[in-house]
Amino acid sequence: MTDGMERTPLTRGSFDRSVREVAPGLLGRTLVRTTEDGPVEVRLTEVEVYAGDIGPGSHAFRGLTRCNHAMSGPPGHAYGYFTYSCRGSQRER
Repeated sequence: MTDGMERTPLTRGSFDRSVREVAPGLLGRTLVRTTEDGPVEVRLTEVEVYAGDIGPGSHAFRGLTRCNHAMSGPPGHAYGYFTYSCRGSQRER
C-alpha cells in the first residue's frame, strides 16, 4: 500500500462488504479525528475480523448491548474496546 492510498478517505459504503474483504484494506491505514485541539491520527497496525452474531469470538455474538451496538449498525462505524494488557499496564503505574 502506498502512502497516498493510506490517507485517502474511505466512504461509509466502502465498508458495506464482507469483513474478510474490508479488514486487509484497513491494515496500515491512518484514522484521523479532528478535535478542538487539532487532529488526532492513529495508524492501524492490527485488524481483527469477527462475523457479528455468527462468530463466537465477536462481542456481538451473545446479543446487543449499549457497548457493542455499533457492531450491528450501518457500515462505517467504529467499535473499540480495552484489552486486558492495557488494563494490566495501567495498574503498574
